[in-house]
Amino acid sequence: MIRTHSGVGVIFAMAGKKQIAITERQFAILELLWEHGPLTVREILGHLPGGQALPYTTILGLMQAMERAELVFHDDEQPAHRYKPCFDRDEATRNLLGDFLKRFFRGSAERLVLGLVDTQHLSAKELREIEERLQSNPKIKSTSKTPRKKS
Repeated sequence: MIRTHSGVGVIFAMAGKKQIAITERQFAILELLWEHGPLTVREILGHLPGGQALPYTTILGLMQAMERAELVFHDDEQPAHRYKPCFDRDEATRNLLGDFLKRFFRGSAERLVLGLVDTQHLSAKELREIEERLQSNPKIKSTSKTPRKKS
């Protein structure tokens, strides 16, 4: 996460679009929409921690700003706008991780994983689980640099 003028936030670099910095509250709303599907402003208020204490117009203004930033959109079919995210959680994750990898690790996933190991954010057990997942994924081609023993 990054610091923004309005608090802690995230930068989304969506494919083919400019980078967008979003606040922690905007990210919390995106998470609600990903988890619950399309929601009205009142429904969002009901799901936000302490949301009942917030004025309706505060969240409405936030949703309108998120719509202008192309983070959410709404259907005109119903009297109450139901807001939906412009991208799913997986797309956001792929774009955030890709941008993070490019910016901080010069595009090297190996540097990222080694950094996680070095800072003890990745245990040996987790590393084994990752290795098993890589080996069981047919989409990933083996690029091992160590020669395999012949049977």
